[in-house]
Amino acid sequence: MSDTSSSFNKNAHSLQSWWEDAQLALVFLTRIPWTIKGELPANALNRAVRAFPAVGLLVGALGACVFGLAQGVGLPALACGLFAVLSCVLLTGALHEDGLADVADGFGGGRDKARKLEIMRDSRVGSYGVLAMVIAIGLRVSLLDGFEDWSLAAGALVGVSAFSRIAPVLMLYTMEPARTDGLAAKMERPDQTIVWQGVALAVGALWLCVPFSALLMTLIVSGAALYAFRKLAQSQIGGHTGDVCGASQQIIEIVALAALAAQL
Repeated sequence: MSDTSSSFNKNAHSLQSWWEDAQLALVFLTRIPWTIKGELPANALNRAVRAFPAVGLLVGALGACVFGLAQGVGLPALACGLFAVLSCVLLTGALHEDGLADVADGFGGGRDKARKLEIMRDSRVGSYGVLAMVIAIGLRVSLLDGFEDWSLAAGALVGVSAFSRIAPVLMLYTMEPARTDGLAAKMERPDQTIVWQGVALAVGALWLCVPFSALLMTLIVSGAALYAFRKLAQSQIGGHTGDVCGASQQIIEIVALAALAAQL
């Protein structure tokens, strides 16, 4: 292990390490042109995954602000939701939506594992992928319209945006790579402590943003959905890829929003 990597792991629990991880997660998950100073070891992203929910808070906060502004100027409820979701998509560069589209194309159009992975790697988007993105955006927009009060919808958007970012981390932790190449394959399995820190941050963020009475059911439904998707990915391609991880975020965001909208 290099001196840089050794020092990186040794200081994993310091405030400085969290700031480093937040910066790397920000660069990885969004289009914000942030510059990271200094040298990072090859395994830096394995530790930075714990900060994914923190970036989700930022993404959700932007969406909530846009949602509130749209409400303030009197736009129709569906338009408010669409602008909110659009702002989140623009901030992330449709990173997770792209993963969902690729998974839909691969799982829906491939006859075997090799063909499914080949389709998922293709930069072109097929009919399954287009439908998946349209449905995902449509569900999020309509679910935001389903809350009794716009402030509850805004809070749910922030909390769910943070909470859903732990889904890719859990996929990385509980599954083997489906490919021998690619970013997901090159990443090592995150350390258990790092994963639990990310889970605590994700659940804590959701807890702060939504009424406590709706928290437990949302966690149960989201956990069941993630387990089901993990089983599907395992049966389809035998493991995770970057696209599978991205798709998991979208699925949990939709499921968690649905669970909250049904209760609130």
